[in-house]
Amino acid sequence: MKKDVKLMGKQGKNNALILYQVLMKYSDKEHPLSMSDIKDYMAEETAECGRDSIARYLDQLEEEMGIDIHRGKGQAARYYIDRRLLDKEELKLITDAVYASNFIEKGIADNMIKKLKTLRSIYDGEELDRSIQCVNVAKAENDRILENVRIIQEAIKKNKQIIFDYMKWNNHKQLVRKNIEGKYSINPWTLIWANDRYYLYGYDTFEKDGVRKERHYRVDKLDNIEIMETDRQGKELFMHFNADTYVAKRMGMYTDQERRIKVRIPESLVGTFIDQFGKWIDIKEAICQQDIESADNEHNEKAEEKKLVVTFCAVKSNVLLGWLIGLGNVEVLEPEDVKEKMIGVSYRENPDISLDELRYVRIIHYDFKGQIQEGELVVNQKIAYPVMRAFYQLYLSLIHISEPTRHSLIS
Repeated sequence: MKKDVKLMGKQGKNNALILYQVLMKYSDKEHPLSMSDIKDYMAEETAECGRDSIARYLDQLEEEMGIDIHRGKGQAARYYIDRRLLDKEELKLITDAVYASNFIEKGIADNMIKKLKTLRSIYDGEELDRSIQCVNVAKAENDRILENVRIIQEAIKKNKQIIFDYMKWNNHKQLVRKNIEGKYSINPWTLIWANDRYYLYGYDTFEKDGVRKERHYRVDKLDNIEIMETDRQGKELFMHFNADTYVAKRMGMYTDQERRIKVRIPESLVGTFIDQFGKWIDIKEAICQQDIESADNEHNEKAEEKKLVVTFCAVKSNVLLGWLIGLGNVEVLEPEDVKEKMIGVSYRENPDISLDELRYVRIIHYDFKGQIQEGELVVNQKIAYPVMRAFYQLYLSLIHISEPTRHSLIS
């Protein structure tokens, strides 16, 4: 049967709110509060109450606000808020994501986590602080990220175009305008979180040869954003936009024309390609004379793994080529220019080493500006791990190096 809860005046409601804050902050399943504890905490908040008043406030919180409060029985009764908006594990996951994000400036991240921790008790907050290992030392330094997001969302809501300055780093470690001749303009349609960055996605404000090109820009590199009076264009294009497809085809978010790429791979790699480019890729069995001879050879102790021909769409970039090489036994069949670049630039034909013996390695290092960068190398598989360890030791020793080159360590 429901308890008869009387509506209280302003002071009663204020005290009920103070009780709620006390329970939120100081109680959880491992740290329940006695009635005496509650009285003391409320007194510290200038809300001195007796047991009967606190009992009424507890009823009010449950009946009027729907707060789930565990209530014990008898003189030794203990109280705590049972179900909260976020579980501890959920809060830890969100906290890790915020701190790991490159585009959220550290001060903003700290403030966001401070607010999130109020959803749990102080004890959960202390446990969270002890468990956090902030490994992202290359976080953005642009504290305007939230304001940029606000303006972009306002423009999208108002259906308006925007103009802005796009920034880049100079050799004095300063963010300067990339285009000194004028501002960039775009029809903004959405925001994308990809590759640990926040991107603005949209379309050119002009058409070239009857085509309106799609664009994306890093939100933390935008400055002086202005909302224009001109209505957005590109609605018919955005109706067919799929963020997952767009990002999957642009490793490193490189902007260029999409290409149809065909490769021959071992069957064991098919899952890797589906994970990267989605289930819409085309997969066929590769049939060649070598496969037939291998199958017909009854004395062959270990027949070669079945090969597949996979066709997918992607933007050609060094990141894509490095990824393909890093997978090992991958042969680019077409287009010819992609095949030639993979063989002629990332790998030079020589009798001493084959593509199968190379590995793609990603390393972190300090550049000459003191900024932490991520580099790429293609190396002999025999020295892949020693190279990674060597660069990591250089990183720990704060050694500044220029951009690594792929060719210097290939053979």
